[in-house]
Amino acid sequence: MSTFLYTLIELNIAAAAAILFVLVVRRPATRLLGPHAVYSLWAIVPVVMAATLLPERTSETFVTEFLIGGIPASLAATRLEAAASWLPAVITLAWLAGIGTLAVLFVRRQRAFLRDADIGLAGPAIVGFRHPRIVMPDDFAHRFSHDERKLILTHEQVHIDRNDARINAFVAVLRCLFWFNPLIHIGAKAMRVDQELSCDAEVIDRRPRVRRAYAETLLKTHLVSRPLPVGCYWPAESQHPLTERIDLIARKPISSRRRAAAAVLVMSLTTGAGITAWAAQPERIIFRETADVLLPFEPIATGGQVLAHATQPRVVPASFMAPALPREWSQHSELVAEVCLSQSGSVDSMKLVKSSGDTRLDVASLRSLERTRFEPALRNGRPVAVCRQQITLEFAPAPNGSPP
Repeated sequence: MSTFLYTLIELNIAAAAAILFVLVVRRPATRLLGPHAVYSLWAIVPVVMAATLLPERTSETFVTEFLIGGIPASLAATRLEAAASWLPAVITLAWLAGIGTLAVLFVRRQRAFLRDADIGLAGPAIVGFRHPRIVMPDDFAHRFSHDERKLILTHEQVHIDRNDARINAFVAVLRCLFWFNPLIHIGAKAMRVDQELSCDAEVIDRRPRVRRAYAETLLKTHLVSRPLPVGCYWPAESQHPLTERIDLIARKPISSRRRAAAAVLVMSLTTGAGITAWAAQPERIIFRETADVLLPFEPIATGGQVLAHATQPRVVPASFMAPALPREWSQHSELVAEVCLSQSGSVDSMKLVKSSGDTRLDVASLRSLERTRFEPALRNGRPVAVCRQQITLEFAPAPNGSPP
């Protein structure tokens, strides 16, 4: 699978995990820390996604192997396998088709809302990305009293001051990119609710004596004509968010001390989530083919029953315990294993390349090699990690028919 698809999957997993976290804590956090803190918590999602894109931790491992026609055999096989695979292309096409479909749906909804706004049927709302503006219905001055109009305009001005319309546009882009993940859409809807709750709280903070009038204005404007994908719409999208907004207005405001503590907590959680997302990435091993790695070789003395050697260039086992041959063993055979060695000479990973013909002996041999410590490979006098080293174990029956 291509690197692009792997990156897309990692971003999707990181975003889903962050959204799940916020969805779990948002309700209790609203009661304890206030709506401003909960709305700020949604910053965890883009921070985690950005941290996933940062360069991961790397370690360098040197590869020594023979060349076939000037191309490493392992790399040639990888390229042939990738060229023959059609799955990444199909996945990419399906992903692009989903993006296009959802983008078209959003654009049609946005245009429908703007058409209503042009004839004075939509609003109050904020529309526009580069230059957000307030949209009001034609009957705004007749439907609402002077005080109600001031409250609505204050609410919309808070959206403009906080760039909420641009944030919603960014969320719409994320929904298009990750259209296949239902958590993205659930999180987007919950974020819009928290956005309105935070905006309501800001209006009450600015004008604390108008709680009742503000709640009545919300009730007066809770019906909507069309959804607005990008922008900030004053009326609630459903009865449930409206209930939350009115309930919030009736609550006692959060003290300044608790608000400061909430800000510190949110910042700590956001930073910690970003660091965790970066650290959770698997360490990337860089395989570098080189000819200047020194891998000396000495035979393994095993009493003539088991002989071990490595393909050129060779490695030196510092300690090796030969596996016990089955008592009925009476043939010559060999086992080939491919190992990756750390800087200290210990075995990091291993796979069976050629079986000895006996499953029990294969298992015993791999366990023995796994416990073997090799002399470290050297490059410029310093130990380095090496990989793709093939080690051959040759098995022979015990001399003179003695037991193994």
